[in-house]
Amino acid sequence: MSLQFAYSLIENFSPLAWVATCQPDREAVAVLHGRFVETHPHFFVEGAWAGDFAEGRIQNTDTVFGSGGVLVDEAVTFVSCTATTDFIYHSDDAKRFVISNSLPLLLARLDDALKPACEDYSRINLSILDGIHDFISEIPTRKGNVRRVMHSNVQFGPDGITLVEKPLPPGFRQFGEYRDFMLNRIGALFANARHPARRREMRIYSTQSKGYDSTAVNALAATYGIDKVFTSPASKENRSFYLGTVGDQPSDDGTSICAALGLHCTPIDRLAFKNQLTNEHYYWASLDNNQDLNLNAIHEQEAVTPFLLLTGFFGDVVYGDKAKEPVDSYLQRTDQSGLGLGELRVHSGFVQAAVPYIGARQCPDLFRITHSDEMAPWRLNNNYDRPIPRRIAEEAGVPREMFGQVKLASIVHLPTPNVPVTPELRAEFIRHLRKNHLLGRVGIWLLPLAQRLNNWIYWNNPSRYFSNRRKHPLLWYVSYARARFFGQPLRIRMVWTRLDSFLYAFCVNKVREEYAAHLDRSARNDSGSTTPIAHAAAALEK
Repeated sequence: MSLQFAYSLIENFSPLAWVATCQPDREAVAVLHGRFVETHPHFFVEGAWAGDFAEGRIQNTDTVFGSGGVLVDEAVTFVSCTATTDFIYHSDDAKRFVISNSLPLLLARLDDALKPACEDYSRINLSILDGIHDFISEIPTRKGNVRRVMHSNVQFGPDGITLVEKPLPPGFRQFGEYRDFMLNRIGALFANARHPARRREMRIYSTQSKGYDSTAVNALAATYGIDKVFTSPASKENRSFYLGTVGDQPSDDGTSICAALGLHCTPIDRLAFKNQLTNEHYYWASLDNNQDLNLNAIHEQEAVTPFLLLTGFFGDVVYGDKAKEPVDSYLQRTDQSGLGLGELRVHSGFVQAAVPYIGARQCPDLFRITHSDEMAPWRLNNNYDRPIPRRIAEEAGVPREMFGQVKLASIVHLPTPNVPVTPELRAEFIRHLRKNHLLGRVGIWLLPLAQRLNNWIYWNNPSRYFSNRRKHPLLWYVSYARARFFGQPLRIRMVWTRLDSFLYAFCVNKVREEYAAHLDRSARNDSGSTTPIAHAAAALEK
């Protein structure tokens, strides 16, 4: 049996969304998709990979950003992103296998939804940090569960549903091998994104700060041309969640670095979301503890063409030099920055390319190179020291003093428990909490106080069990006494964190309803059997 794709464009879908349905003994794989998804006879893709676009061999590369599917013999392989910033989701039913790059779209296609009162979603999302082998893949739903797939590919064929590992990048013996590998992969990625066989050529955008990672990314990528670079002049608030007030903040303006690399730089306001934030629910449908509102100014307007957005997320793991032992090759993370764009990017029409993930499965090699004698001239021997990106940037012409001097960031730390920023969505969420008896009137009134308490707890580092006697003398004595009598020191936990899970479920289901309406509208179109969904259904019956 020779499989084939049966494509159906749904005009009102998010531009990069797709959902595929497979059934045994059916030749057609029905794919419903948005207008920016590239569809070809033997493959489809929303994104780019390091390989010849016309050949469509997405499954054979170690470097892919976005997702897609490809027909291989009697099976179809669905390809996930190399980075652990984006995922694909699927059902477990081999008799009617449904898979998508959007959790809300998958749920709409399955006529399912998340559980409004489930308190586990935050923990499940946080498990992404545990890496590609230890994260929690099952996501509870009203009808059972669906699965998140991270980094691996998914094959559906005669043997049913199978997870397939991506090819590993080559090992690196010295810095030059790694730098040349990165140049090769980035060049191939850009050529793929700009390939003339595409219906829509992708633009290349990037971000620039005064830190190591974005500087190294742009030093490598500038060789192949970047269409636009964005920088946030102000860094994030110091030791505080964003609470609506802003004091003096250190400059994180990367304009001078861009000038050294021959790139034009456009400044953006990391707090632009305060004045304009449409489709906020797509942020919270991506991640319950979202820190990525700082990038809102880049994609607030509707995209007329898809673009790659280069970021330096994960560089702290790949290039950090403070670990006493080599990190493993399973893409474990230390924070959730960059993970909150999944549903938003699909809706807005861009693909995040977190460049440090390229080659990151060889982290032990990068650790060895970082601590090798050959990197001594690029080692500062301070608390913020990353020799590999420093050498990449300095050899590309960026002066040493311009970058990597002080650890900054432009992420937006919102207080826990999270609530929507815009008044309309916040009011809708609060009505949802009341209606479903998830939080009473008094609790809602106390939310701002809970957020300020959590702000204090978080920034006073409760994981250290109040070990600073001078800073917190009373709490230190209480903690010391508790440790002496009960064997455990005092630890104050943040309150009402379950509301983060409730917000995630609420927004996923809100986006899910939008997709369900588009599916229903297409199915009820007056043209009857000529509707996209009718075509897909007919294809599955062949």
